[in-house]
Amino acid sequence: MTLNDAESSPREPAFVKRIRSSSVPVRAELARSRKLPRVLHISSNKNFIMARETFAHVLDLPSLHTHPSATTLLETLDSLRIKPSTFEGGAFAEDVGPNGQIGLVDGLPGYLTNIVSSQLAWIDDTLKEAIWERASERLSERAGRTAMPSVQRTFYIPVDADPSVLKIPVVLREPSLTADNLGHKTWAASYLLAKRLSLLLPLFPAIARPKSQSTQSVPLTGPDQPPTLHAATCLSSARVLELGAGTGLVGIAAAVILRTQVDLTDLPEICGNLAYNCKHNKNLISNRGGSTTTFPLDWSESMSTYSLKERTQYDLILAADPLYSPNHPAMLTKTIARFLKHESTSRVIVELPLRDAYQTEIADFRKRMERNCLSLVAHGEDIGYDDWAGGTTEVKCWWGLWEWGDLHNVKSN
Repeated sequence: MTLNDAESSPREPAFVKRIRSSSVPVRAELARSRKLPRVLHISSNKNFIMARETFAHVLDLPSLHTHPSATTLLETLDSLRIKPSTFEGGAFAEDVGPNGQIGLVDGLPGYLTNIVSSQLAWIDDTLKEAIWERASERLSERAGRTAMPSVQRTFYIPVDADPSVLKIPVVLREPSLTADNLGHKTWAASYLLAKRLSLLLPLFPAIARPKSQSTQSVPLTGPDQPPTLHAATCLSSARVLELGAGTGLVGIAAAVILRTQVDLTDLPEICGNLAYNCKHNKNLISNRGGSTTTFPLDWSESMSTYSLKERTQYDLILAADPLYSPNHPAMLTKTIARFLKHESTSRVIVELPLRDAYQTEIADFRKRMERNCLSLVAHGEDIGYDDWAGGTTEVKCWWGLWEWGDLHNVKSN
């Protein structure tokens, strides 16, 4: 059902009319509604509005005792799918249940479990597996990111200091999380840093370009429609390195915004998906005059083990959420010192979530950066969102921008 359909419907509930004409948060009004067995959910996302029917309570769902058809069950399970959050002010309205929890209709886990455990004796054998699989997917979506299957997210990143000018859609694949491959998830700090790059561009002297040289772009007309961008050439020969790139959001955004070469690196087991995401966004990157390469880089390895390519030095180094071990501050600062050009125009920017468990590592990292003659010249705090534990939770982050301090001392060492 589209919004136009809803507007023309004589049965439109009064609370939908109030939502459309007021500033009351859509989520709260819809989530608490009990006026109809089915509730019309309206979602506002950037430049579009959409609406669809969803269920407010498990009693509104087709009961297995009535032997619903395979088609009915599959359509119901499809309607309960949770769209992956893009961390833009929380989840979409259609993902929020009556208790304010993401995708959690009252009693739904039990309902889905009953489907998975039912023999579905009245259903044709050829369709049972599809129903069980669909119900299992809906359960996993509500059990936190670690239980979810592979997902695809689209992040909208501003390419100009004025975010109303243009936002480009970066589409990323996140494989199922197995073992300790946390780099297969996009984290809140990466999204915040990617959005901050256009604001910090004037602070990157090796890359910053005159405003008159910027490429004119056509604004987006819809959330899933890629922007029309005029082809551009790199206006800078500067090189950019991302450490611990994960799914590649920061590095891809940097290639688009800075219109230069970006090397994205991570551990070998992460690089396969990282390369996939760079390839998937290749047209977006090249249309802006940027380019990307990916290769594995283990911070614990000695310099002698690096290939010639990996010994390149960079004008700008980026890292988002890179600290989750007591060993990481020392490893990260050594890697930064190894790869950052010894030039007054060189910069480092790091975005760190302020998790209580890693305050010691953050303090250690900042002290080591100072001991390596890197001076903090700008910093600030951000609020982002994440869906690691199921639902969408607020994440407070800190970002810092460094440059070489005593450059003479650095070169002499």
